[in-house]
Amino acid sequence: MLVTGCSTGLLNQTAEDGEELRWRIVTHQVPGTSRYDSTIPLFAEKVAEETDGKFVIEHFGGGTLFPITETYDNVATGTVQAAAVFSGYWTNKDPVFNLASIPGDPLQTAEEHYTRSEALEPIFREVYEDSGIEYLGAFDYGPTEIFMSDARIDSLDDFAGLNLRATGVAGLYFDRLGANAVSIAPPELYTALQLGTVDGAEFNDHLVNAEMGLHEVTDYLIEPVLHTGPTSDKDLIINEKAWDSLPASYQQAVLTAQEATRQAGASEYAEANEEAAQIWADAGVETVELPAEDVAEARLIAFEWLGEFAHGSDRSLRYVNEYTKVLRELGYDHEAEAIAAAVEENGGSDR
Repeated sequence: MLVTGCSTGLLNQTAEDGEELRWRIVTHQVPGTSRYDSTIPLFAEKVAEETDGKFVIEHFGGGTLFPITETYDNVATGTVQAAAVFSGYWTNKDPVFNLASIPGDPLQTAEEHYTRSEALEPIFREVYEDSGIEYLGAFDYGPTEIFMSDARIDSLDDFAGLNLRATGVAGLYFDRLGANAVSIAPPELYTALQLGTVDGAEFNDHLVNAEMGLHEVTDYLIEPVLHTGPTSDKDLIINEKAWDSLPASYQQAVLTAQEATRQAGASEYAEANEEAAQIWADAGVETVELPAEDVAEARLIAFEWLGEFAHGSDRSLRYVNEYTKVLRELGYDHEAEAIAAAVEENGGSDR
């Protein structure tokens, strides 16, 4: 009650250019890990800098004010003004949110990711707008996740029967590879790998997973990751009334801070993540490369699923079709053709 009442009061506060204003932003990431510390404080500091300290944004880690899965509704109602959070949490709001991460995605760089994000931004914006939320797109860059395993996987056949930590689309995808998807909360992943509750997991990157100590309970890294390429670790969403109440200079400060956070993720964070790969090697974790023909087969399975899923809603179909266009633009013609064929096979590209 205290949080709700206090935050609603802040939401109703308006500010002219140069007047003081205080907001709250929440995220799913945990303070003390790089995906929090290198992004959320930077964003708040940049907003304050751009407004001469007048616009202050307090930031809170995952689950601090309310459960992470309730973030969407709390932003919509104005309990908090903003969130930098993964859009894949809201699959119960619209099927298209399942595509916040795409199985078989071949993209590799931050630049490719942001090209895709900007092209697909209008579709997510529509869904958020239905709930009174302003969607400002990708907040930061999330490098390709790593696949950790205590079972050696030398081929696609070796996935059969494994218990893998995976949720949402990842769970559906690994089921198709013959594995069993197990839902494990991130804080429990260390113990789950240590005790053999799960055989493996695709989760975060080298840097954050090392900060969680997961290199201590992992025997193998399986490459390349089959489920998803680089993506948005967090998207920036803001209560629509709160956004509209901002003077233009404060809105620009938010956008400038968002861009600074994106650039930091694509440079400093990406470099730190590459360096962190050495931590895993030093811990004796062996990297296993899957055969190229198995990777191709796994991606074809992913694209077949994508072609089926696309027809679940009009927005999902639009999203997949726009994603296919982006792949062609970026030179991934083979992958684009495979997805287009799967969409056509399951009902055509237009509804």
